[in-house]
Amino acid sequence: MIRISLSDWFTSDLSSAMPVYLVGGTVRDLLLDQRPKDLDLVCRNAGELAEKTALKKNAALVRMGKKPGEACFRVIDRADKDNFLDIAEMRGETICDDLNHRDFTINAIAIRIKEDSDSGEIIDPLNGLQDIGNKLVRMTNETALSSDPLRILRAIRLADLLGFSITHETLKEMELRTGLLNTVPAERIMTELMLMLKRPKSSELFREMERLGILRVIMPETEGMKGCIQSEFQRMDVLEHSMLVMEKCDEVINNLSKYFGKWADEVSKDLESINRAPLLKFAAVLHDVGKPKTRRVDQGTGRLTFQWHDREGARLVDLISKRLKMSNKERDFLVLMVSEHIRVLSVMKKDATDSRKARWFRRMGDEAIPAIILSMADVMAVSYDESDEIYLKDYLSRAKDLIRDYFEKIKGRLGSRNLLSGDDLTGLGITPGPEMGNIISILRTAQDTGEIKSREDALETVKRLLAKP
Repeated sequence: MIRISLSDWFTSDLSSAMPVYLVGGTVRDLLLDQRPKDLDLVCRNAGELAEKTALKKNAALVRMGKKPGEACFRVIDRADKDNFLDIAEMRGETICDDLNHRDFTINAIAIRIKEDSDSGEIIDPLNGLQDIGNKLVRMTNETALSSDPLRILRAIRLADLLGFSITHETLKEMELRTGLLNTVPAERIMTELMLMLKRPKSSELFREMERLGILRVIMPETEGMKGCIQSEFQRMDVLEHSMLVMEKCDEVINNLSKYFGKWADEVSKDLESINRAPLLKFAAVLHDVGKPKTRRVDQGTGRLTFQWHDREGARLVDLISKRLKMSNKERDFLVLMVSEHIRVLSVMKKDATDSRKARWFRRMGDEAIPAIILSMADVMAVSYDESDEIYLKDYLSRAKDLIRDYFEKIKGRLGSRNLLSGDDLTGLGITPGPEMGNIISILRTAQDTGEIKSREDALETVKRLLAKP
């Protein structure tokens, strides 16, 4: 017996009109003493129950496309949009038939809602309770994965989410059916990938996907990264290095205070915007995807080179993003991270001038922060001897200082108006054209670095520039 109150939604006349069952992750979470994120129900004539419930509750009713070809309705409390029910049409003749259509045994448990809308008996035809006790993710039947191949990805994420293991038989079936992921709409795959990327150790999930052959199905471009040696000093191939960069991104993102001190909160806010944190980790996997196609042997030195691999990588990431139906903002972010991962090194040099830093920050804006973190992870993911550990420590210290300077000094200046306009320069006898553009750029950079702070400072700077031969 398990108890859950739905009296806020149902009255006895509604719940007794037809058998209604709590199902899926809702029941699983209840059995694990966790608060369910959603309330999922199934019944006959789901649309009718949804309409009556919405009317009784004065709630909004939305028809959902939660599963292809299956009717599902969301009833949303108008006063609290986070409070809703999902009511789906029962599959098959009985609740046991419905549970047999589900993905994993731990999600194939139901609870009958009684007339008092309060308690119900557990219905567990596939021994999901036992698998919950043993912390196992097991497919419900031999066609569970082939009927919806997205479940291959979901199994990996679910095991990580719950701290469970995937059974040997299920893993074998997952590996056998990876090719079927090509039949799944890209939007569904990307939704699942984003959920994985939001996990604290998403690099482990991507390693599992690579081990099972899933990555090469979703992103064939990664296959060329395997076995692509980078140099005689770098023992890892491009793919293993990229996976380690993703792992180091996980580490930095999970420990912002350790790496950025009092600026950790500012960095956190930056990464929360437009899903920058999960997308940054995705960029980490793909930052060197251009290396296999740009790998050359220098005829003079015999050394391996990867000239313009950042450009080729940005081109490939653009194609991958479009194929996965990512939004324009998400695609632009990924392309920027990959194209900038080499350029950021020039800003991180000890002798980098304030002007160079200011110009880069003006071009990047808040997206400079994830670019710096990617650079940190890239440097952390290299095999170092004892002497190089000093370089790594120094690099991470400079990254922290650079982020401090951005939030403490530079960011506020970037939003300020130009001290002089084009009309001001015309009044000084400067003709619109390349010379004026160059002067405006110099003034803007000097303003961003704090070298000039007033209109008078700007006018003096222009006079000096014009006085030069």
